Amino acid sequence: MQYTGLSRATVSSVLGELGERGLITERRSAAGAGMGRPAARVALDRSAGTAIAVDIGVRHVAVAVGDLSHSVLAERWVTAPRGHAAARGTRLVLRSIEEAIEQAGVDAEELVGAAVSLAAPVATDSNRLAVPGVLPGWTDSTLAESVAARWGIPVVTENDANLGALGEALARPAAGGGDILFVKVASRIGLGIARGNRVVRGRNGYAGEFGHVTVRPRGQQCWCGRRGCLELYAGGDGMLRRLAGTAAAADSIPDLVAGARASRERRRVVDDGAAALARALTDIAVVLDPARIVLGGELTGLGDLLVDPIRRELGALPFGSTVELRVSPLGERASLVGALGLVLTEPARFVDRSQGRVVPRPADDDHAPSSPPLSLPAAREAQP
Repeated sequence: MQYTGLSRATVSSVLGELGERGLITERRSAAGAGMGRPAARVALDRSAGTAIAVDIGVRHVAVAVGDLSHSVLAERWVTAPRGHAAARGTRLVLRSIEEAIEQAGVDAEELVGAAVSLAAPVATDSNRLAVPGVLPGWTDSTLAESVAARWGIPVVTENDANLGALGEALARPAAGGGDILFVKVASRIGLGIARGNRVVRGRNGYAGEFGHVTVRPRGQQCWCGRRGCLELYAGGDGMLRRLAGTAAAADSIPDLVAGARASRERRRVVDDGAAALARALTDIAVVLDPARIVLGGELTGLGDLLVDPIRRELGALPFGSTVELRVSPLGERASLVGALGLVLTEPARFVDRSQGRVVPRPADDDHAPSSPPLSLPAAREAQP
């Protein structure tokens, strides 16, 4: 009721209808010392449907199976070489999904859909990358079609930063329904915008291509054809290139993060990138007036070197209250959790398993879900 603005009577009526259709399960807490009936926690019943999430990153492939209350039932991560190709990646994804489904004990008939997260802009009218070459090897990928054919379900593809924003919004909605910006600071720079529990995509799917705002008009030329793009200075790959050939060169982004304070040259490049990100992000905050900005990605490991410059810039804005800034509590899982959330928040794009349902399970059924929303396994299964 707090987030929906609906009355108690309306909520009770909706829950009653969902209960009659077997779509929710109820768990009551033990009776306390107070008077009256003890409070109950209500969640979508697992039998209402399960979803598949896939996250294709620059250096990883991840798969999760979850139910429609956002509880992750099984999750698998595989480290992939930079520039990994779709042919091998698709086989890896299909095998990982099969293993995750088996581990979760999910019947294929329970599946309502799948969402694929890609570290690249995705065209709004297809499941293809909107910009060829952003994720080498995956430009003409038929991953969505392969998953759809294997399990007979609708599959949609979405940008990873967009899904990161959705994951954060579902985990902790903004008070008053304000926008949540998810800024992925990793090899490149991405930004997702969640308005309530909806993703803002723009007309062609480019909304949030934050890494290509110009911060140095006479700066380096970017692969996109423009000069001085933000990700050339604030993205991990850009920082590595700027350090290449120097005594402070880093082998990888984790190496850069771990040794950011080890030399004056590394610190200079990191500080320069953080300052550029802070200024650009503050400009975005002026335009969008968000309720919260959440930072995710490998470079958040820089800690105060990254966060403090942004906080200072946001704190100097002359309009309204200071924008809330935080590092993502979901970590590298934000896009994967958002992919599961997409199946729930955009049900018209997926399968409706709710028709013809019978009486819900009893409240004391041992198989009823007891994990809280967005619960995640404590450890991921290792992959060769």
